[in-house]
Amino acid sequence: MLKSIVMVTMLVTNLNAVEEAYDSYLGYQVVEEGQIDRSLGSVWGARGMNKHPYVIMQPKSGEEVYLRFIEDKSMTNYRPMGTHGWNSTEILVEDPDALAVQLSNSSFNIIGQPYDLYPTPDAPRAMQVLGPSNEIIYLTRIIPGGSGFNLGSAQSYVDRVFIMVVGGPSMKALQDFYSQKLNMPVTEASDWTIGVISRLNNLPEDTVYPLALVSFEQDFLIELDEYPSVVVPRKRAVNHLPSSTSVVSFLVDSLDNFDIKWRRPPQSIQNFPYNGRKVGVTIGPAGEWIELIEE
Repeated sequence: MLKSIVMVTMLVTNLNAVEEAYDSYLGYQVVEEGQIDRSLGSVWGARGMNKHPYVIMQPKSGEEVYLRFIEDKSMTNYRPMGTHGWNSTEILVEDPDALAVQLSNSSFNIIGQPYDLYPTPDAPRAMQVLGPSNEIIYLTRIIPGGSGFNLGSAQSYVDRVFIMVVGGPSMKALQDFYSQKLNMPVTEASDWTIGVISRLNNLPEDTVYPLALVSFEQDFLIELDEYPSVVVPRKRAVNHLPSSTSVVSFLVDSLDNFDIKWRRPPQSIQNFPYNGRKVGVTIGPAGEWIELIEE
């Protein structure tokens, strides 16, 4: 089973601009910076990433759930919500309405104003933005007790990642992979209208998307979305990671618990936040890269 989300990795075209934006507007702070070294490029099976500069940023709350930004100019055919794979990162916040005002004249482009997800007083309230490299970020308030999945609430104005969204052409393939290969509880799919996907793909607002959830013991979820044929596989530059929202890193008890195909044989990685732990990488059915870190 997956125990928690440790880190979300995004490829960005201008590292300095992204670092400044997440620091100035979201309160994230750099806790590590450098260049991707050979050992990490090797375990990824992506030696083209070697020597690319990166920063790792942490929310002001101090929660150990990180964002890693790696500079890479090759964005291939990525467009927001237009390709398969990891498509959005959902972050807990205290006040999306106040945050929307602050982001209105920033390098974050608001593509979905704050709204309640359900017509109830304690409903989660969310907004969506495009970041400086066209990465999709959901910024969501959860009132204590306002979630049936024990997700927690923001402990700082902008806090940690708590949901990752992956989309692909087959809901069944996604459900089977996360339940059978990663040993996770997965809900049945239900039909939802998701305005931001429809708008970004020029589809009718009432377009319906099958959606299921992968549940953790607490604090985190993975949302599984099935996309229509207008959404296509994300291309990848040779020996590089996928463009934009690229890799999600999860903590696990043991890599030996998984019967999956590794990109390369798992190995210990010394750099933060791996800190000498064993790391393996696999690819899910939507082309999403999944990094497992052995506790």
